[in-house]
Amino acid sequence: MTTRARLRLADYFGYEAVSAFSCTIFLYCVFFWTRARFGFSDAQNLFLTSLHGLIYLLAARFGGRLSDRFGYDRVLLLGAAGMSLILGTGWLFQGWAVPFGVVALYTVFIAPTWPALEAAILHTPGKATMPNRLGFYNLTWALGDALGFFVAGLLFEWNRDAILWVPGLFHLAQLGWMRWAPSRRVGGGEPAMEIGHRGDEIPHDRKRRFMHVAWLANGLGYLMNAAFFALAPQLGERLDWPAHWTIWLSCSLLFTRTLGFALFWRWEGWHYHMAWLQAALWAGPVCLAVAFFAADARAIFTALALFGLALALVYAASIYYTLDYGEHKGESGGVHEAVLGIGVFVGPLLAAMAAAAAGAVAAQVVTVLLAFAANAAGLFAIARLARRA
Repeated sequence: MTTRARLRLADYFGYEAVSAFSCTIFLYCVFFWTRARFGFSDAQNLFLTSLHGLIYLLAARFGGRLSDRFGYDRVLLLGAAGMSLILGTGWLFQGWAVPFGVVALYTVFIAPTWPALEAAILHTPGKATMPNRLGFYNLTWALGDALGFFVAGLLFEWNRDAILWVPGLFHLAQLGWMRWAPSRRVGGGEPAMEIGHRGDEIPHDRKRRFMHVAWLANGLGYLMNAAFFALAPQLGERLDWPAHWTIWLSCSLLFTRTLGFALFWRWEGWHYHMAWLQAALWAGPVCLAVAFFAADARAIFTALALFGLALALVYAASIYYTLDYGEHKGESGGVHEAVLGIGVFVGPLLAAMAAAAAGAVAAQVVTVLLAFAANAAGLFAIARLARRA
C-alpha cells in the first residue's frame, strides 16, 4: 500500500459516505441506547459526549499528522479495523462503564479517519477545484449522517443493540474493501491545490482572519449540536414522544444541513464574505434556544431546520478556510477536526455539571448562554489579534 492516496476520487467519496452513515447510527443514537439499557441520566449522557469530544480533539490532531507521514490509505485501513472490532463486540458487555469505554475507543479510531479522507480527496488527481471537492465532500458526509440517523430510528425500534453491531458490520465491509481493493486510479487531472480558485487571490493575513472566525463558529456549532443530541431523549420525554419519533424530529436538523451543503457547494458567493459567516454564527444560538424551550413541535422543527442551515455554512467555512490556508493538508484537516472536538468537549462538560446540579433545563440554559458569550468573546479576541498582526 502506498504512502499516498492510490484510488479514484469516487472511491474516497464512497468510503466517506459509508463512514458517515455508520458513525451517525452509533454516535447520535448512543444516548438513547444508554438511557434505555443502562438508565443514564441527562448529566451522564452529557459527560459521555464530552469524553467523546476530548478524545476526538486529541486523536484528530494526532491523526492528521499521522496521515501525512504514515499514508492516507493506511490510516483509513487502521480506522476501519478498530471501529469494526469495537462496535462488533462492545454491545455484548454489561455495566455502566461500558458506554464510556466503547465511545472512547471508537473515537480513537474514527477521529483520524476524517483528516485522512480530506487530504486524500485533495491530493488525488482530478479536474475539480479545491472548493468544488470540499463542497461535494461536505454534501456526501452530511447526506450519510441524515440517512444514518433516520435509519437508526428504525433500528432502535427493532433492536436497540443494533445501533452498535449494524454499523460495526459496515465498518468491517470497509476494512475488507480497503484491504483488498486493487489500485485503480485512472484518468488525468491534478491535485486540487494545483487548480486555481478564488482563494489564490486572497492575501494571507485576510485568509488567517477568516479561518479564525470560522474556527470559532464551527467549534461553537459543534458545541451546540453535541449538547442538543445528548439532550434529545429529554426533548422526546417533554413532548411525550417515543424514542424513534424524537430521532426522526431531530433528523430535520441533519436533512436541512445536507441541503445547506448542497447550496454552499454550488454557490460560492459566500467565500471570503464575512457577513455570511457572522449571520450563521449568531443564528445558531437563537435556533438552539427555540429548539430547547419551545413547547410546540412545529416551532422545534423550524428551529432545527434553520439550525441545520447555519451549521452547514460554518462547517463549510471552517474546512475550506483551514485547508486553503494550510500547507500540509492532512495536518490542516486535523486542526479543523480538533477545533470541532473542542466544542464537543467543553459545551457538554459544562452542561453536564449544570444538569447534575439542577437538571436538564439548567443544562439547556447553560449551553445557550455559553454559546452567546463565547461568540462575543471570541470575536473580540480575533479582532484584537488582527489589529496586533
